[in-house]
Amino acid sequence: MKALFRRVSTRTLKEFEFETFQEGPFEGSKNAWTCCDAETFRVRGKDYLTDKVKEPSAPNAFDIVEVEIFKSTTGKVENYAMCPESAIQRARNNGDKRFMLMVVFQTVTIHLVVTWAIEPKAMDEDPVMKDLWERYLNGSEEFRTERFKVIPRIADGGFFLRRLVGEKPGLLGKRLSFRYHQTESHLLVVCDTVTSSFASRITLACMDQASKLTIDLGFLIEATATKELPERLFGAFRMSKPNLDGAKPLTWTEDLPENGTTTVKA
Repeated sequence: MKALFRRVSTRTLKEFEFETFQEGPFEGSKNAWTCCDAETFRVRGKDYLTDKVKEPSAPNAFDIVEVEIFKSTTGKVENYAMCPESAIQRARNNGDKRFMLMVVFQTVTIHLVVTWAIEPKAMDEDPVMKDLWERYLNGSEEFRTERFKVIPRIADGGFFLRRLVGEKPGLLGKRLSFRYHQTESHLLVVCDTVTSSFASRITLACMDQASKLTIDLGFLIEATATKELPERLFGAFRMSKPNLDGAKPLTWTEDLPENGTTTVKA
């Protein structure tokens, strides 16, 4: 289906605002997302534990499927991966059988969702990344939470937001509550931003200025041992000036239990 958009600037011909949040160009778009090159993010190098040197990441290890924003009419949604409208279920209906990773950032209403697919052959080409991912996939809830790292980067936004968000890598598990739901074909990571007053303030500030904010987010599993280095992003994307007021509504409420790791059959 062709993208629906309207021109919003007579000064910049490349700047368009999409009527619905969807994939768009890397530069000059509004209400859109796009994949970021992992090589533009600096991560721990092969000898980081001794020399503290960071280097550009190798290309994204996973294939991005989609970034979604929806507005829940029933409160926080726990098990969006099972929702027929989700990127995972739509991909399955189109015949995509790859294992998928879905990360959901929850607020009481707005949910930001990003989904990646793992290509086995690509993982075989990077034994270090493959080993760390398999340990994360099969590891304990504590291990997963301790290692989940995000690198933010404000591409366009006011001084206040730049200072508030920063650009340093962050281990979100130190401040936020994580929950995990796993099937034989996907892992769902739920990051609850409401559980931390500090995170809530940042989230609310970003939501208030969302239509003026373009942010890049890089995701990786933190490496803490020599055998896990160099670090590598498994995915990164840019979110350009989303229109949260126009986020698609969702009334689906079939949730999994909210606490602990839940494993179910696909």
